Amino acid sequence: MNYRPEIDGLRCLAVLLVFVFHFEVFAIGKAGFVGVDVFYVISGFLISSIIWGQLEAGRFTLRGFYLRRFRRLAPALICVQLLLIGTSYLLLLPQEARDLAAQNVTAQAYIINLYLWRHVSYFGIRSDSVMLLHCWSLAIEEQFYLLYPLLLMLVHRYARRRLGWVLASLATASFLLNLVFVQRKPEATFYLLPTRAWELLLGALLPFVQPWFESRARARQLAAAVGVLLIVGALVFYHPGIAFPGTFDLLPTVGTAVLLLATAGEGSWVSLVLRRKPVVYIGTISYSMYLVHWPIKVLASYFLPSYTLGWRWASVGLALSLSVAVYHGVENPIRKGTFLAKPRRFVTLYAAGFASVVLLASSALATDGWRSRFGPEVLRLVDATLDRDESARVCEYRKGAWPSPSGPCHIGAAGVPATWAVVGDSHAWALEKAFSLFLEERHEGGMLAFAHACLPVLDLGNPSCLSFTADVVHFIEGDREIRNVVLVSIWRQPLEGIETSDGGFVEGRSALYLFVNQFGRMLRRLKDAGKNIYVWEPVPVARMNVPRTLARNLAFGMHLEVAADRAEHERLFKFMNDALISNRQLVRGIISPSSVMCPTSACMVEQDGSPLFFDNNHPAFSQAPFYAHIIEQQLRVMN
Repeated sequence: MNYRPEIDGLRCLAVLLVFVFHFEVFAIGKAGFVGVDVFYVISGFLISSIIWGQLEAGRFTLRGFYLRRFRRLAPALICVQLLLIGTSYLLLLPQEARDLAAQNVTAQAYIINLYLWRHVSYFGIRSDSVMLLHCWSLAIEEQFYLLYPLLLMLVHRYARRRLGWVLASLATASFLLNLVFVQRKPEATFYLLPTRAWELLLGALLPFVQPWFESRARARQLAAAVGVLLIVGALVFYHPGIAFPGTFDLLPTVGTAVLLLATAGEGSWVSLVLRRKPVVYIGTISYSMYLVHWPIKVLASYFLPSYTLGWRWASVGLALSLSVAVYHGVENPIRKGTFLAKPRRFVTLYAAGFASVVLLASSALATDGWRSRFGPEVLRLVDATLDRDESARVCEYRKGAWPSPSGPCHIGAAGVPATWAVVGDSHAWALEKAFSLFLEERHEGGMLAFAHACLPVLDLGNPSCLSFTADVVHFIEGDREIRNVVLVSIWRQPLEGIETSDGGFVEGRSALYLFVNQFGRMLRRLKDAGKNIYVWEPVPVARMNVPRTLARNLAFGMHLEVAADRAEHERLFKFMNDALISNRQLVRGIISPSSVMCPTSACMVEQDGSPLFFDNNHPAFSQAPFYAHIIEQQLRVMN
């Protein structure tokens, strides 16, 4: 297949979309992650064209194919991994180094997408702290390449004239799997090959229609316009309430496919842009850019309390500089064969690099992130990130399985009826022990119902959250023993945009207005059921992960500011204060943690030398007495 500079131009578009999204340098970057989907269509197109052409010429071998793939991907990846391992030993805390070690092993085996599927979740590892998170896309691509050549070889031998039908059937099956599971199993749909393969297969189908476009200039010009509009549409119309990939992913994938057809033959007007030398150059180094950019973003979040626009642009500059060095120093010389030209030498060095990554990562895993590097006080702070009640997770709402035959989780005094209901998101889970202590002191019982990331407000949130609030409210209304209801949340969701019951998504002032209305509706519904309503106000969210920042300050002699600013907290949550004021007649009492935790302009993040949070916002389990005292003190005054 002849070299087409426009394809590198499309790679430039893909990697810049990812950069804009991850570094947040422009507001339009909310859907920049679709750059990965652009890469997939390009990869499917190229690999099919190359393999099928070699099969037709009788020159294809699996050995040669896999050797070229490893020359293309492995050297730069190993280089970046070794740099990260060295960085982790010097700058990362034990848990961070251990997590990175697990990512290094699975990334090197190209199964990190499986690791992320099982470990990255709301209660697991946070995705924004996963240093090799972006390697999930490489894993899917390599898993596809492991199987795809074998398929083409079988089809070429036994059903050569039916290649198009075979690829179209597989692409359709994969796309339908994506549609079936994108709502039921969103993480699996996002991370696993069976629901992503259709994107690569879409590119694989393009050679069947490309000849028609090569001979029709008007069709190419129209395709160029359609392709650009589809990709722009993906950027403009995406919002966090959209299930992805789903049908929405047709915008960037079909857009890329159409642009590839628009650049066939003599090309189109878009070809003039994609062939520009700076654009092509960015495309040629796009793999190295993709590898280095995300670790830089994660490291910045560890050491910068405020990731300002200036720091984000500095991160972009650093990522570009490193990618140029990796490309010209490692990726290109080995890929082109100017270095380690002989296959045996390349395989030997690759094996050494593979072993180095695995052995170094294994040493970090075996020593719990090289824990001996730090003293006991640093380790005490580090371990505070695990200061949470794992057993209370069983209380989380599960659609179709709540309430269970034994009912919701009981809190407070044992053996007494539940007269209180604590309802909310993960903050209700984190405060389970605090409310239990409060109720035990009063010799009362209660129930806990929570669903992570779900506002305790009717008709707001994703389908699971809608079911949660509807089912829990119905349960409370039907239980005459429950007289008091406490609504608990981080209450931050309206600031970031919220989904509506009709599948829409609103943000900005519209989201705040909608929240105030629906919050009032929730209160009236519970009030009409004869319940006393109490509201836990937002906690003052810290600037960074509290235990890790305190440990980092102590370990490395740093002075990172972690405490929330009281004035900023009050400004952010003015909408919540307004909602409470406008519904004051419906609320029996308000529990305000900030009134205790923000005695000065800087809010508290520790009590008696121990962190008050296990991350930057969830109350720590061991601090339950502190939070229980706030609850008891403020409700006693009200009652």
